[in-house]
Amino acid sequence: TIWMDDVACTGTEKSLDLCPFRGWGINNCRHNEDAGVVCQGAVQPAAPLRLVGGSTNNSGRVEVQYNGVWGTVCDDSWDISDASVVCRQLGYNGVVSALTSAVFGQGTETIWMDDVACTGTEKSLDLCPFRGWGINNCRH
Repeated sequence: TIWMDDVACTGTEKSLDLCPFRGWGINNCRHNEDAGVVCQGAVQPAAPLRLVGGSTNNSGRVEVQYNGVWGTVCDDSWDISDASVVCRQLGYNGVVSALTSAVFGQGTETIWMDDVACTGTEKSLDLCPFRGWGINNCRH
């Protein structure tokens, strides 16, 4: 199936589906016109994130994976800017609130991040300033 045709991005869109195009599945193409891309430079992939313990998929305790091991994020100085980065990284359009004090239950894993200080514009949580992986003054 060819999902998009006559895509007209300006280059500022955050994802391809935000560019103008004919409409989902509306096209006058054949597969010999399938689009491709070659990207420039190597990008460090973002550390995987997940939300655990919430009653919905868009809420929960923030957990981050580092060196293949899931762990938690300490709530010291946690604020709406930090939460905004988490929501963006997980693909949500915005943030509702930044919660502290283990509202979604205490983790049991390694505490990977502490004193996170995002400005709110970072693409991923691990690009925000923080103490360093596994360096913290927190406890579960």
